[in-house]
Amino acid sequence: MLSSAAMSSSPPVRLRTIAFPVEHGGWGFLAEPLLLGMSLAPSWAGLSIALATVAAFLMRHPAKLYWRNRHRPGLPLRFRLARRFALLYAGLAAGGFALALLLAGWRPLVPFLLLSPLLAVFGAFDVSNQARRLLPELAAPMGLAASAPAIALAGGWEWSGAAVLWLLLQARAIPSILYVRARLRLERGTPIDRRPSSLSHVAAVVLGAALWRADLAPLLTTAVLAVLLARALRGLSPHRRPAKAKEVGFSELAFGLGYVLATVLGYRLGL
Repeated sequence: MLSSAAMSSSPPVRLRTIAFPVEHGGWGFLAEPLLLGMSLAPSWAGLSIALATVAAFLMRHPAKLYWRNRHRPGLPLRFRLARRFALLYAGLAAGGFALALLLAGWRPLVPFLLLSPLLAVFGAFDVSNQARRLLPELAAPMGLAASAPAIALAGGWEWSGAAVLWLLLQARAIPSILYVRARLRLERGTPIDRRPSSLSHVAAVVLGAALWRADLAPLLTTAVLAVLLARALRGLSPHRRPAKAKEVGFSELAFGLGYVLATVLGYRLGL
């Protein structure tokens, strides 16, 4: 028989489930602008911004855990630890942004100020457990992408070039979100409207081509956007290969990484 002490002991707390979010898509939309910015405009101030952005991203999960359970009697250990992790990440984020301000001045922080309402929109939906709705799913990557122009500005880029990086990230993110939402519904046997995904991918290709014609972005980026259009058309067609949600998610992570690498290569080689 189990002792009374063993029976009354609480289950062990897994720190990983408190300290790190599990959403694969979120990690992808965090990493893509950071990789793009640091690959094209590396600097110590940019590195500080990148680390601060990662810390701010990590803060969301434990902060949400604590906030939703803050009124529990006695506040169990899991949520006390969540509060500590949230404060730790908040301190790291504040320190990183302060260091960037010291190294590069206020200009690199402007993209975060301009796009902070989008992150606020996501946060409001997230707190009420509605983060899977379309508006917050679009707002989150648009806000997170502020890190790319911020890092570019910290590395000495002009405003126009930094803004183009943000636009290129949206050309990848917005159509991909619409595609994944439709694809997952389709795999569940739910009727879908293919037009939002298809039209947004076409618009992304047009935007990429226009930026290339204006000598603001590489042609290789437009080529990859065309590949993403083809994958969306096939992925929502009757000829697609059935896939589970995790497979679709990991596939999109790979497409996102490929898009960033192709864009960096295009900028570096003038392609």
